[in-house]
Amino acid sequence: MSLIEQLIVVSLVGMLASIPIVTGRSDRDQLQLDASARRLQVGLDRARSMARREQRACGLSLSEEGFVAPDDGILPAAIPACPEMGMALQEGFEQGPIVLNTNLPAVLRFTANGLLLDGGIAVLSHQRLAKARCLVVSLPLGVSRIGSYQAPLPSDGGRLLSSRCLPDGASS
Repeated sequence: MSLIEQLIVVSLVGMLASIPIVTGRSDRDQLQLDASARRLQVGLDRARSMARREQRACGLSLSEEGFVAPDDGILPAAIPACPEMGMALQEGFEQGPIVLNTNLPAVLRFTANGLLLDGGIAVLSHQRLAKARCLVVSLPLGVSRIGSYQAPLPSDGGRLLSSRCLPDGASS
């Protein structure tokens, strides 16, 4: 084999070896986005269960990092923070470029019987993925559904629409 042939073989082997890395990264990004959407739903379900179990109304905030106790300044005086409800949207070692867009209020309020008093939509996106995941919280029972957001994310004050959050497999 000549030197040129050897260089071509090495180049081809290098290109073939890089293909699984790109595919694996995309799969990992998609899994991370899906897990974050499930964590949103689990966080809401945990707060509802805790309020019902404790027979006590409480409030919870959703931030870019996840569920946190609300700041005292925004928490209504009659509602304490939900105890021990800190929950990240992503694993600590897998922090990636997950972005949260939401029209949920600053404090989500849960009644003593576990009902959620506030509704809206949260959309999670990843800078390397075209597909965004969404979670809709409907009133009066606080029923939520996870799906895929079927529209471009609004910019600068645009509205998120729950009608654009379709279950996986549904078309717009």
